[in-house]
Amino acid sequence: MKVELREHAEKVLTHLFIGSQLDGVKFGLSPATLLIRFEHYEDNSPDQLWLNIESKWDLYPKNTNDFPDSEGEMRELSEEDEYKMIFELRREKVTNIKLGKLVPHLYIKFESGQTLFVNGHHEKYECWQAGDGSEYTGNEWLVVATPGDGISTWAPESFN
Repeated sequence: MKVELREHAEKVLTHLFIGSQLDGVKFGLSPATLLIRFEHYEDNSPDQLWLNIESKWDLYPKNTNDFPDSEGEMRELSEEDEYKMIFELRREKVTNIKLGKLVPHLYIKFESGQTLFVNGHHEKYECWQAGDGSEYTGNEWLVVATPGDGISTWAPESFN
């Protein structure tokens, strides 16, 4: 992943998600897919934000510094466990968001100090997508972890 692409994607993600609150979940087509909704309640920032996860993810406690490098290093979670963890985060504000240095792993830190870690590595598939609008329609903003450790970003020209 090129440094300038990562930096631009982080800038977009920061603009979208910092200060938003985890607002809900939409069940995916399969247990392996999860769509999480975020909302800004206190300002005029972009709303109807979402994160679509198509790879392994986990929730890490405050002060965790050691995260996995790949899905193979991650624990297996049941669908029930995943929903319990998301429910734990309901209404929590996003305080930080960043990407991995070489791989587009996604790190979303909440006001409780917990970090939602989403694997960003797969050779053939997109691991996650994040944006605004009604999922895949009407997006002005979109960041995608692409196959082979890439990152793609779409944002209004005025932002670039």
